[in-house]
Amino acid sequence: MVTIRKNLTYLDHYPRKDYGQNFLSNDKLINKIINFIISKKINRVVEIGPGLGAITDKLKEADKKLMLICIEKDKKLFEYLKKKYSNVTNFKIINKDVLKIDLKEYVNNKTLIFGNLPYNIATKILIDYTDSFMGSDTKALFMFQKEVADKIIAKKTKKSQLSTKINCFFHIEEFLNLNQSDFWPQPKIKSAMLHIIPKKTQFNIENMQKLDAFLSLAFQSNRRKLINNLSIEYDKSLLLQKFNYLKIQDNARPENLTPDQYLNLFNIL
Repeated sequence: MVTIRKNLTYLDHYPRKDYGQNFLSNDKLINKIINFIISKKINRVVEIGPGLGAITDKLKEADKKLMLICIEKDKKLFEYLKKKYSNVTNFKIINKDVLKIDLKEYVNNKTLIFGNLPYNIATKILIDYTDSFMGSDTKALFMFQKEVADKIIAKKTKKSQLSTKINCFFHIEEFLNLNQSDFWPQPKIKSAMLHIIPKKTQFNIENMQKLDAFLSLAFQSNRRKLINNLSIEYDKSLLLQKFNYLKIQDNARPENLTPDQYLNLFNIL
């Protein structure tokens, strides 16, 4: 924490709330993250929001052959890291908004995308990742606020349109839980880190917008039966036929179906 403050003072910079800058300060957790990433035997990491380089530094130390590509929107932090790693050949830093670039340009077949995501855009980044890397070999290790992480994996919460879509195409594992005191400045909420692994799939990405619309319709009201939500767009007799074929109960509510059942229902309709 002292080092973080010292470096920020040197840069005449204070954490920006609009960029969601809460710097991870717990060395034990940093080392745990590094060991986890290295264990995946990848040759490239795309890091979203490296900040002052707490993870970046130790990744370079742990594997000197690792190609590290950092995306940092903050101009001061970008200049700081650019200068710091000016003599490192297998390092690249990009001063852009991650939501305005195509991450596919920076990955190969042994890439992990990592990020302590700004809470205000974390869901948007996750959706972009989902649409870009379904069916690929590109895994992700993302940090979210705990409440959002629980919704993504539908832990202690009802399934949602977002969690269903993601779990259709990805295996999700909760890797790490973090407290407010693990960061500086301290956020008001707890955090969790999720390891996201693409499933092999034959789903055509060109149908993703249709799937999004289908799931939006399905989860339009959790209080209503699923068949009533879907009957806004589909003939009810057709739905009853398909429900019966897929062994889905007529009185099922949106949260009762598994992601695979939703995918099968979408495909058959």
